[in-house]
Amino acid sequence: MEHKIIRLELSDYEKCGNIWDMQRQSDLAAQLYQRLLSGNQTTFVYTIDNAFIGEVSLVRQMDDPDYTIPDRRICLSRLIVRESHRRQGIGRRLVAYAAETAKQQGFCELSVGVDLDNYAAVRLYVQAGFDRILFAGEDAYGRYLKLLKTL
Repeated sequence: MEHKIIRLELSDYEKCGNIWDMQRQSDLAAQLYQRLLSGNQTTFVYTIDNAFIGEVSLVRQMDDPDYTIPDRRICLSRLIVRESHRRQGIGRRLVAYAAETAKQQGFCELSVGVDLDNYAAVRLYVQAGFDRILFAGEDAYGRYLKLLKTL
């Protein structure tokens, strides 16, 4: 089996439906497509024999300085692995790949937001070097953290 991480091409966006339910979350799917189209977001896909298994994105500009600072801080977003392939290290590899890509692009910090009740994700990010809490709070979706990693 061939495992690769590739940059998502706009023409292949619909293939992400193999990872998450794009039809049920059509508003989110449209929003993410627009971010890709604008160039504000770059998405990387983990593939096994060309099948889309997981994805992660880097977002250059958000309206929140905790998440992005031009030419300094970029935001890790939308880490998701197909349910049948979780707990195999794919998320860890996607985070490492995104962090290395951000560093190569000249960024020195990587931020991420994570729900506090998503214990597996919190553990993954801490193990990946997100060692500074920028913010702890709550919104309509629940309690969450904004974490930072120095690249």
